[in-house]
Amino acid sequence: MNTWVGKQWYAVKVKYKSEKVVIAQLERKDIEAYTPFRRYTSRYLRKIVRRMVPVLSTYVFVHIDRKQYVSVLETEHVFGFVKVGKLLSPVTQAEMDILHRIEGLDEKYAFKEVRYQTGQRVHVNNGALFGMQGIVSEVKSKGRLIVNFDSLGIGLQIEINVNQLEPSSV
Repeated sequence: MNTWVGKQWYAVKVKYKSEKVVIAQLERKDIEAYTPFRRYTSRYLRKIVRRMVPVLSTYVFVHIDRKQYVSVLETEHVFGFVKVGKLLSPVTQAEMDILHRIEGLDEKYAFKEVRYQTGQRVHVNNGALFGMQGIVSEVKSKGRLIVNFDSLGIGLQIEINVNQLEPSSV
């Protein structure tokens, strides 16, 4: 476990399609929980169905202190905390801010787990993702940008206009 200093954000792995249930259970325990959702619309022959789908399936983020650690683990459908090796890795406030921004994103995006890899570092210079830094994995007529959340080891692959990118020196 890491050194606890007040409340910090942590990622928790949960059962597939149980994010909303887990958040409700944690809030009943007075634990702040969050997962970004996006609006998804399905069109069928006779109806249109709108629903909210988690952006990062099977992950919930909790804002806890040391005393609430066990309470989170005792919550139904929670598999455990996301760790780097054997250590808990807190999610930074900057990463949480990015998740909040992605929640309102209208551009196409897809998610996949990745390992850190070498590539050209870029940052977004305008749009909803302004200020985000990532590594380019592929550039076509539209660029693809992989943004790594360092604490989680999860890559977020976003289809973004090449004009919104510029090389990063950091």
